[in-house]
Amino acid sequence: MKVVLDSNIIIADFWMQSPNFKILFENSKKDEIELFIPQVVVDEVLNKFNQRIEKFKSDINGELTKFEKLSDSITGFSITEDSIKKSNIKYRKHLDKIIKTNGITIIDYPNTSHEFLAKKAMLSLKPFNANEKGYRGCLIWENIKSLVSSNDVEIPATPEAVFITNNYKDFTIEDKLHDDLILELDNQNLNSDSVIIYASLKDFNDKVTKLSFSQASIFEGKLKNNEFWDFKLKSIVDDYLFKHFIGSDISNYHSIAPYANDKPTVSAISEDFKIDSISVRKLNSKEYIVDVQFKVETEIDYFIDKSDFWSADDIDVSLVDSDWNDHVVMVSRMMDLPVEMTLIINSNLECTSIEISKIDNSYE
Repeated sequence: MKVVLDSNIIIADFWMQSPNFKILFENSKKDEIELFIPQVVVDEVLNKFNQRIEKFKSDINGELTKFEKLSDSITGFSITEDSIKKSNIKYRKHLDKIIKTNGITIIDYPNTSHEFLAKKAMLSLKPFNANEKGYRGCLIWENIKSLVSSNDVEIPATPEAVFITNNYKDFTIEDKLHDDLILELDNQNLNSDSVIIYASLKDFNDKVTKLSFSQASIFEGKLKNNEFWDFKLKSIVDDYLFKHFIGSDISNYHSIAPYANDKPTVSAISEDFKIDSISVRKLNSKEYIVDVQFKVETEIDYFIDKSDFWSADDIDVSLVDSDWNDHVVMVSRMMDLPVEMTLIINSNLECTSIEISKIDNSYE
């Protein structure tokens, strides 16, 4: 989940030390969200910081002058330009540290044409308003659009981008993304379900866990309904089983291979199986944990001591070689083997990790 901060959110707490900022940054450090700040926001925050301290300097020096005049005294104190410069440098270093420490990505100014922005302003299309104010907001909106996938790109779940701004009325109507912006996304072949606006850090922090759960549920539903064109969970599972499961040994095998004197080897499987269960959890801002369960018809080969094989009457196997050596016979068995697998799928629908986590409730 990509989270974009507006300047007014930072300006409300320049040093970003409030509990809600700490919660936000902790989520970013744990990689539960991706944080983004547009360059236009950085520039506006720095400019606003300078304006504020310049104003305080003027106010304080003005009041000191009044005090000295009234008291007929000289205090010898004033806010100097050098102290203003040092304050700006200190704040810039602090902001840079915040960005670096919390893995925040800075989004460069967009390359949107002036003609496009001018037409939006003249038509009062959001985030512009009736008096054509909204240029800065429009630049940020262009940055947000750069984080949204096109309609022909399959993604696990929406929303892709969350924008936190006090100026939410410039982007929403009745607490939903404004129709102007939805139409703009549609016209540019971008996913119009991919952006959510929040009015405060607290509002977002209170709902981020619910959002993550919702995204996992959406992805799970899409997998169960086989809604992806270019991503087939069954094919990924098949590929892994044929490449890595066939030829492997099975540990803790006594419940499936009675009398075996060593680990059975998987010799063949049938691809004619269906995934019975799919569950999805979010691992972090970019990855999902997908657990699947199924039964696959499996042939296993193993050895049984000759004395056990010829004396036992409860062995349900096919004899492959009755004289493998002086001590054992080689047998095979076909069975529906319950298998559980875990996959890590990223937001680009790429499987980055996969393993068999359990076989027949006994294989760990």
